[in-house]
Amino acid sequence: MKYKKLGNVDVQVSVVGQGCMGLGGYFSKDCSQDQLTINLLQKGIEMGMTFIDTAEVYGEGHAETLVGKACHGIRDRVFIATKFSPEHSKGPAVIKAAERSLKRLGTDYIDLYQIHWPNPAVALEETLEAMGRLVQQGKVRYLGLCNFSLRDLKKALSFMNSSPILSNQVEYNLFDRTIEKQLLPFCQQNGITVVAYSPLDQGKIINGATARAGVQKIADQYGKTTGQIALNWLVSQRNVIVIPKASKLNHLIENATSVHFDLTEEDKNLIADLAVSNPQWINPREVSTIVNASGGYKGYQTVEEAIKNALHLMPSPADLAKDLEEPETLKPVRLKPSIQFKGDSKYDLIEGRNRFWAWIIKHGWDKPVPALIRE
Repeated sequence: MKYKKLGNVDVQVSVVGQGCMGLGGYFSKDCSQDQLTINLLQKGIEMGMTFIDTAEVYGEGHAETLVGKACHGIRDRVFIATKFSPEHSKGPAVIKAAERSLKRLGTDYIDLYQIHWPNPAVALEETLEAMGRLVQQGKVRYLGLCNFSLRDLKKALSFMNSSPILSNQVEYNLFDRTIEKQLLPFCQQNGITVVAYSPLDQGKIINGATARAGVQKIADQYGKTTGQIALNWLVSQRNVIVIPKASKLNHLIENATSVHFDLTEEDKNLIADLAVSNPQWINPREVSTIVNASGGYKGYQTVEEAIKNALHLMPSPADLAKDLEEPETLKPVRLKPSIQFKGDSKYDLIEGRNRFWAWIIKHGWDKPVPALIRE
């Protein structure tokens, strides 16, 4: 395994870690694969993937419990990162959330404690002050952020002195490279580690048949999988580490061995050319927001529903709308071409529903929304 410095402190973390979203359940508890999950986490640790990232919301906290069991007796060998949810952003709630996570993890300290999503309804300074107190109390070693735009990252950094921000966890893969425009260069220049989640784009690797064929050709030349090529390319970027999830042993082994070789500069450049990730500006009226037929995703289908926020989503679309000052602060929504055109709809909204409605609340229906199009 290879290691990189975390932020600007003297601690090394594995460049390939273990992401826990979906282990022990997604947003509800699932105990059906507990022993398998524990075994996989421990195997990953044995193979050097000692950076483990979880969150209080994963499996309603069950993922943290499984991480704790996997790390029992080997706590000094692992680096545990976890996150608190935006509804717990007020000072006292931050402290209580950390204490619950400590209990589930079965440890007396968290290596990296992160804000899962910014909450515009709560003063960021209040949230960070509480996180700083956790460091002073010895319950947390280091502090990080997740899903922070460049503007919000700069704001957070301006508040922190004695307990600096060391990382920002954001989506980064060969489909979504939008952080490269401003956020990644800033992090590289200021000693902030980028923790890339969904680095394999949930198994899709790269967008488009031509690009997939190109990456497959490179993978064949190295005798590796396309997933290994993608992970290797990502961690070759300065200040970037990745946290893929593995629910099968063969995937875990692929992840762990993805940095056992070096891509040539020529191949890195070729991959970059294949992985075109330029947001397009789409007329919101051309986007269908119908929730998937399975009903598995809770979302709104009208701006009135989004404003009322009956599902109590946090941050709410209205709160996100207040925070929109420039396109850079909005991560592009994801669309795919509609199979069946309905009215003016040319695209189906597949990710970023809250962000979409925040845009509509802020700008109305006539200003194009930034989007990535899934082929």
